[in-house]
Amino acid sequence: MGTKKHYSKCPVCGNEGELRNSRARNTKERIIKYLTWYELYRCKKCGWRGWKANFTFNKSLIKTIVLYLVLMVIAAIIVYNILKLVV
Repeated sequence: MGTKKHYSKCPVCGNEGELRNSRARNTKERIIKYLTWYELYRCKKCGWRGWKANFTFNKSLIKTIVLYLVLMVIAAIIVYNILKLVV
């Protein structure tokens, strides 16, 4: 069995390094965990259990988002011009 990861401070008690991964308890929590960027955490100190985002924006992610937005705009322009020629 592996060791649990330590995360940032608890949003309730503010203690550093007390958050641990928490398992999904029911189907609703599993679906949220699967479909979003949120993870369940529990504070070892105060017992808080809740959701926190598990991603951060960094330079690489922002570049990827901008690239996809540019590609979508280019694709929209191409489709618009093709439809304009056809209709």
